[in-house]
Amino acid sequence: MSYRIHVAPEAGSLLRTFSPHVVMRLAHALADLADLLASGGDADSSELTIEDCLLRYDVDHREQLVRVLGVEQLSAAGATA
Repeated sequence: MSYRIHVAPEAGSLLRTFSPHVVMRLAHALADLADLLASGGDADSSELTIEDCLLRYDVDHREQLVRVLGVEQLSAAGATA
């Protein structure tokens, strides 16, 4: 059985502001993670970084679910610091 991916509404709203190629790269990375988990592997981290975007997630093995908890654009975070 495969893992499902759930994107929190706040993260989904922010993803809509990213360029399409970044969203596609994040989606492919999440799909690869779900495949790894379904095959019995384990995630090394709870974050994915693609270009200047950081995606935080949580894995619920019991529910076979990957929850996208948040997304942030690192260049924007660095500009406000």
